[in-house]
Amino acid sequence: MNYRTFINKDFRSRSQPERHTRLRWLLIGISCAVLGVVLASTSSESALESDEIEVSETLNTLPAEANVDDTDSQLTRIHLQLPKNHQPSLETPVKTSQPQGSTGQKLHVIRVKPGDSLSTLFDKADINPDQVLELIKLGSSTRTLTRLHPGDILKAESNDKGELLALQYEISPLQYLQVLRGAEGLSAELRKHDIETRHAHVSGTINSSLFAASQDAGLSQALTMELANIFGWDIDFAQDIRNGDQFTVIYEEIYKNGEKLQDGDIIAAEFVNRGESYRALRYSNPTTGETGYYSPEGLSLRKAFLRSPVKFSRISSKFSSKRYHPLLHKIRSHKGVDYAARRGTPVRASGDGKIIYRGRKGGYGKVVIIKHGNRYSTLYAHLSNFNRKARLGQKVRQGQIIGYVGATGLASGPHLHYEFRVNGVHRNPLTVKFPSTRPIPSRHRDNFELTTYGYISQLNVLSKNTLALNQE
Repeated sequence: MNYRTFINKDFRSRSQPERHTRLRWLLIGISCAVLGVVLASTSSESALESDEIEVSETLNTLPAEANVDDTDSQLTRIHLQLPKNHQPSLETPVKTSQPQGSTGQKLHVIRVKPGDSLSTLFDKADINPDQVLELIKLGSSTRTLTRLHPGDILKAESNDKGELLALQYEISPLQYLQVLRGAEGLSAELRKHDIETRHAHVSGTINSSLFAASQDAGLSQALTMELANIFGWDIDFAQDIRNGDQFTVIYEEIYKNGEKLQDGDIIAAEFVNRGESYRALRYSNPTTGETGYYSPEGLSLRKAFLRSPVKFSRISSKFSSKRYHPLLHKIRSHKGVDYAARRGTPVRASGDGKIIYRGRKGGYGKVVIIKHGNRYSTLYAHLSNFNRKARLGQKVRQGQIIGYVGATGLASGPHLHYEFRVNGVHRNPLTVKFPSTRPIPSRHRDNFELTTYGYISQLNVLSKNTLALNQE
């Protein structure tokens, strides 16, 4: 046996055991790897289960009154505690729940638009329009639903089947329609809002104008106009107002369901003009129900004539026996008062009467003449136009608009020329004493004093406070 043959034989004899050894190590390695995977999987599931328990415990221990920010903070910390290699499965179902007591009811706030009817409104809100007939059959209370106007608002409630469960419609600021569905079907009822009347007061001092002072005091423009109308028979707000004049107003405020709806009437007021005090107290006759404003002595503030036929205008020329005419360039008497105002400013009848002339009259231009009983008459000249509702021969009420300021006839600019005559004789409208209307009847004097005593006392206190503030 040569050397090469011996070596090869020895090699073959030794290589066989080594081959089995390597195979065993390979099998052992594979087994270890498989065992490691199994152990790793078991460990991961245990860790995930542990984390889920931690998450569940943390969620269950969240405070019941925690706000959204606190909850978000807690959830953020929980998320950070999850294993880094954990990814939520998209196949995991998400549990959702509806609020307790939910019955699928829907609330509709419907605003009426031009051309809308109740049927079309129901259709737009997914309410069965076949129920409109059922509504109308409920009686006169629901017939107002057939006369809807653009801007009206209806509140309706329905279920998933489109069945009307409730409806509310504002008929007026004070009244509404309520429709409810019960076991026997729909029922309708007219209800009134919870209306409350409260008393408020303001005081002010005039430094520039009545409107500016009343606005600074918190008085609305409507109440300012009412204040001027109340004292309009005694005070010419175009000429008589002076800086330092004071006013105090006690008025009503109307509240609906606890919220202010609007201002009511003035129930008591005082106006101090040039140091002279004028007071007005609202009183309703218990027999006739007629309401007016009276002085503390029971005299009516309403005179037979207004002091000025144009509101808040400026006097450009007064009553005079000698005045230079700007167009005729000569001295002549001016038997009236000129009120400068913008073209188109309404002109009011200063008293109840009958129109005896309406048309053009020489230098007067377009003019209206009103006769008040047997003794008095008034003339309104240089009008730009007449009010169509105040025609020749018709009766007019005090304050009714009869025409509009203009510059017709011999006029240098737009203004109203106003004349006042007693038995045909011209009198100065600014100084003539007007007749008063009837005072409080004697049989109602005690009731008047009892009703207005508290307001007089309140005016006394408010007036003293205003005077004290001005002196400071």
